[in-house]
Amino acid sequence: MIKNYLQAIAVFSCTFALLTCSTSNAKPNSRIKTQTEAGFNLEEMAAQRILKTNNFSSEMRTDYYADIYDGQQFLLIPNPDMYKFRLKSEVAKATLQANTKISIDVMSCPEGWSFKVKKKSVGELTLNTMQRKKFEDSVVGLLDLFNTTDSKKVAVEIEIFHKWLLDLKVPLLEKLTAVPKNTSWYFTASHLTKKIKWTLTKDLGFKDIEISITEADDFIGTSFVQRKYEIEFQHDSSMSNEDFGHSICAFMTSQGLRHEELKPEREKIQELTLQRLLKFNAALGL
Repeated sequence: MIKNYLQAIAVFSCTFALLTCSTSNAKPNSRIKTQTEAGFNLEEMAAQRILKTNNFSSEMRTDYYADIYDGQQFLLIPNPDMYKFRLKSEVAKATLQANTKISIDVMSCPEGWSFKVKKKSVGELTLNTMQRKKFEDSVVGLLDLFNTTDSKKVAVEIEIFHKWLLDLKVPLLEKLTAVPKNTSWYFTASHLTKKIKWTLTKDLGFKDIEISITEADDFIGTSFVQRKYEIEFQHDSSMSNEDFGHSICAFMTSQGLRHEELKPEREKIQELTLQRLLKFNAALGL
């Protein structure tokens, strides 16, 4: 059993409070950056229509998610404070990300669409080939193990993954490990998502924003769960939230998006993983 692994985490020179910290203060393969984004779930037909009428470029990647488990729930992704921990695995590189909230503003369009503009701080660590393989194999292996009854093996593998992950020294990771209120918890796998992401940069009368359409397949280990589509908007720090919101509304209107094409129902994949994980609480000492 793991008791309060906060003591095992090194203190980083770039903390959440020091958002002005430059990447030159971090290790060469790590950095802290600020992102502002907003987005919607989409129906497939709406996503395909937007792709056909715009000049997007595409890339493929797989996101491997880890979350903090306290014996009852995952504490990061469902958290309204917008915490997230994942490995973004692309062809050329693999990047661990610790996401923490700065602010959330609710905005709306004249057509009635409402959305949240989320500003966050992102700590990133680039992994080498061996570290990438370790993280990927651990997430898939753990998720498949949760579908077995081998409590001893699950407990051992979760503890190994937890200790190894905390030793990676990802910037802002200490903000995530401060989330649990109990002293007993583990970092463990929650799910993975295989993505095709189409992206373009467009000026809608204010400044350039990045617009992306994502086709994503959710997996629990090697088991496919669902396919989903999303549209996401991002901008750099030089644009005001008001102008960002106007740009989003302008693009949505130009694409003829309808209310019924937004926010379709989908499985809450972390809940599916929890259903498998809860039976191992005794072995984990939770």
